[in-house]
Amino acid sequence: MTGSAGEVARLAGGLRTTVVRLNHSLREPVARRGVTPTRLTAMVTLEKCGPMRPGDLADRLSVTAASMSRLVEALEEGGWVDREPDPEDGRARLLSLSAEGRGTLETLRREGTGELADAIRSLPEAERARLAAALPVLVRLSDELMTSPRRLPDAPAARRG
Repeated sequence: MTGSAGEVARLAGGLRTTVVRLNHSLREPVARRGVTPTRLTAMVTLEKCGPMRPGDLADRLSVTAASMSRLVEALEEGGWVDREPDPEDGRARLLSLSAEGRGTLETLRREGTGELADAIRSLPEAERARLAAALPVLVRLSDELMTSPRRLPDAPAARRG
């Protein structure tokens, strides 16, 4: 692949479609536990990035302050997050993944991984090897998209903190 704009766009489109379909099929164990995709994304973001203010999490998830308030309430009701004073500013609060949240993520990964592992086992060995070789690239892409400042909208100051 030479990397022309058209080739890259086709690759991106194919990858996006495939990831969406795969994601949809892996959501079942998550949905059974009352963890919506947005709740799951928030929990994984807190796990990866550590404690953060609700406004910063809202920016990362591209949701409004009102949606974040409802999301935080649901995460707290589920016992998945803790809210503590920010040591740098006692008026602000930091969200962090609770022990219950970590346990829930571990359970969801174990359940989802079992089903996915069965599907991967059914692949021919050569396809499993290609999938294994592609995994580090997919992880790097995912990390870049989740943490890149390019992803964050120019949010009004009222949405921050």
